[in-house]
This record gives sequence, structure tokens and C-alpha cells, in this order.
Amino acid sequence: MKSATKKITIAGLSAAALLIAGLGGAGEKTPAHRMDHWDDPYDCLGCHIERYQDWSTAQMSRAYTGDFFQAQFFKYALRDSQRDEKMKDMAADCIGCHSPTAFSSGLIPPAKSARPDNYWVKLDPPPVKKGADRGVFCDFCHSLRGFEGTEPFNHNYIFQAGPGRNTKRADLEHPWVPYHETSVGEIFETAEMCGICHNELNGYGVWVKATHREWLDTMYADRDIVCQICHMPPREGKPAKMGPAREENHRHWFGGGLTEFVEGAARIKIKLEKNQVNAGSTVPFSITVSDIATGHLFPTGATEERDVWLHVGVLDNEGKELQHIKIPENPEDPNDRYFITCDAPEAHPSHSSYGDPLSRDSLPEGDRIYQDVFLDSEGKATFGQWYAVKIVGNRLAPEETRVEKYNWAVPQDLSGKQVKLCASLWYRRMADSHAEILGIKKRPHLLVSRDEKAVRIK
Repeated sequence: MKSATKKITIAGLSAAALLIAGLGGAGEKTPAHRMDHWDDPYDCLGCHIERYQDWSTAQMSRAYTGDFFQAQFFKYALRDSQRDEKMKDMAADCIGCHSPTAFSSGLIPPAKSARPDNYWVKLDPPPVKKGADRGVFCDFCHSLRGFEGTEPFNHNYIFQAGPGRNTKRADLEHPWVPYHETSVGEIFETAEMCGICHNELNGYGVWVKATHREWLDTMYADRDIVCQICHMPPREGKPAKMGPAREENHRHWFGGGLTEFVEGAARIKIKLEKNQVNAGSTVPFSITVSDIATGHLFPTGATEERDVWLHVGVLDNEGKELQHIKIPENPEDPNDRYFITCDAPEAHPSHSSYGDPLSRDSLPEGDRIYQDVFLDSEGKATFGQWYAVKIVGNRLAPEETRVEKYNWAVPQDLSGKQVKLCASLWYRRMADSHAEILGIKKRPHLLVSRDEKAVRIK
């Protein structure tokens, strides 16, 4: 890594984070902050109309109210935090990033949201969010001054907030507004700002989220192309309705893992020597996966959930799949079985000791899958990242080219037909089996890339 890692225990980190938030320290029993120390997002709407519209439809506004977080936190994480000494700070650490003002005000846990939502359900107008439901919102981010230590992770933010109207920080030069004081903060131009919550070290010393750390090892870090360039794309215009027009300011949409981002995030290409093959023969071919257009590994984020997979099949002229071609196993890789889709019940919503298994991938078996599999202390796959003691993974890296080799056993009953050899690369945010056990809507499968070759069967 290009950044030094601070050696600190999880318990020590939690104490440090609590001290920053005013929740710890020498004999202090009450939090130093209250929820009303930050302006509600709706208060910002009067002047920052476009910013509010961006945020209200963004994942940041659903950091706490999102149906996945609500279900997983209250059904599993909160309960599991009481099972083991290593878990004692885990519930607070979840809230530290998903509702940082609730964490900083000592609301651990906050009340369960009365209105869980998700990105795929559009509410018009968007709801007015109060309290912990605000998630990650305007005034919290714009109160940030930096982070503690040498590396951003586990919500080690430093902010300045208190009674009355706070000074708002950002990266615009010569700011001025009549409503609040303003200040320029260098952290807003850095990727480290994002790493505060998008790097996470669990109680077993495993980096269960490391998007910023992944970025450090890419050409984007070398060229100082930071997260905000893609996830808060620059545009011209007024940041506020009464302010001056700026040649460059930023959208506040924070997109990621959605259709607009994953379409074209990688490219696949079939390499087949002949366009005519014999029925009953075995035909070797390969598929390259390349042009990874992300500034980090693909997929990233909560990688115990995120999947990218390559499906290969033979289609008729109407697009109906006639044959599913499976990836051969790689006997030289002892972890290869984790990288081939499996529908067997071998994954668990938290530790394998505390629940029945569910389908690991919930996909047709035999596809190449690019993912991280989190293993608990019994060597079983878990969706509870707080229980991970080991990660096995094969995710795609920027500038990388993977070559997947196949053998097509051409069926006799396709003799004389014109078919299409088709490969498609897909992305999803979570396994269908996990959504089912959490009682939430299944996430859509999004097409990343596709290639096909016309083939005549002799």
C-alpha cells in the first residue's frame, strides 16, 4: 500500500472514535453533542436546491434508512454485538458510519426507522428526514476537519459542531453566504475523506471494507484522480441560488454500484477460432475480461455481498438459451470452488453457529464469479462481515485482463442450426437468498458487458 497503516487495536480505535465524538474521556458520562447540533438536510434546500435533490435520491441519504441496513443491523448485527467480547463495539461502529450524528450524540442504537427505503423505490417528493434517519447528510460532511491518525478508517473522523449555526467547510475558493459562516477545507479534495468510512477493519483484524485502500494501488491514485471525480462529477453552475456561478463544482449524487456506473465498467470478448463447428465435437474457446474502468477493485464496497459473474451460453435466433456452458474447475487453485457459482446452502447470515445455511450465490451453477467470500472461525461462508477471520477473493483490478478458458461440448441435436455463442457479465448488490432471509426486496441483476458470435453447427 502507498499509505502507512496505523497500528491500533479495534478496542483502542473505538475509544479514540468515542473521544473524538465527545462520548469518552476522563470520567465523561454524557455525550458532548446532540442531534440538533447539525442542521437538518431540509434546512439546506432553501439555497442548495440541486444539492438537496441529488442527495435525497442518493445512497448517502439512505445510509441508515436503507432496507438492507435496517434489516441486517436490527436482525443480526445488534444481536451479534452482544455475543462476544470482540463484538462489543460493533453496533456502535455500524452507526458511526451509517448515522454519524446519532453515534456522536450517544444514540446507540438509534430507534429503528419507521420508513425503510431503498434506491430502487423512488418517492416523489422525497421524505423529510429527521434524527438518525438523516444518515450521512449535508451538515455532517461539511463539518469535517480531518481524521485521527495516519490512515482514514473505522469512522475516525474529526469534526467541529456545536450549539447554534456551525461553520460549513468545503473546497470552493472564496466562499460567502449570508446564512452561515464558511471555510475552505483541504480534506474535501482528497480520497482520504471517503476512506474514513469506506475502509473498515473488523474485530479480527480483517479489512472487510477497503475501497480507499484499493484505490491507493491504482493508476488513479498515482495521477491524483480522487473518488469525487467519478462519484461527485464536476459541473458548471451555482452551488447556491444566490452565489456566483462557478466553472467547477460538484454533484452530490454519490452514485456507485448502480446501472449508470456498472454498465461498461468492464468489457468482455469471445475468442473463437472458427465460425463453423461439428455437432458432437468439443470446441475450446476463451473469453477475455478487460478494460476495468473502476478506480478500485470490481466489485467493491461491502464485498461479502457484491458479485460480478460471467455467464456463457448458446442461444437460438430468438435469444432463448439452448445450452449453458460451465467454466471448468481449476485444480491448481485450492480456492477455485469459491469462484464458480454455487447454489448449495453453504453460507450463513452471520456466524455459522447461529443460523441455518442459505444458498451462497443463488445463481445458475457453473458460472465464473468474481467475488470475496468471507469465512468465519469455523471456515464457513458468512454474510456477517463482523465475523470474518479470512477472506478469499478473485475480484477484478483496474488495468487487469483475465482470460477464462472454456470447452464447448457441442450437442448432436444442434446439428444443422445457426446459433449464437453468447457471454454476458453481470453485477448485483446482494445474493437473492440473503435478501429473502432479511425480508427485503431482491436487488436487480445489472448487465455490465455482453459479446456474442454467430456459429454454424455442421
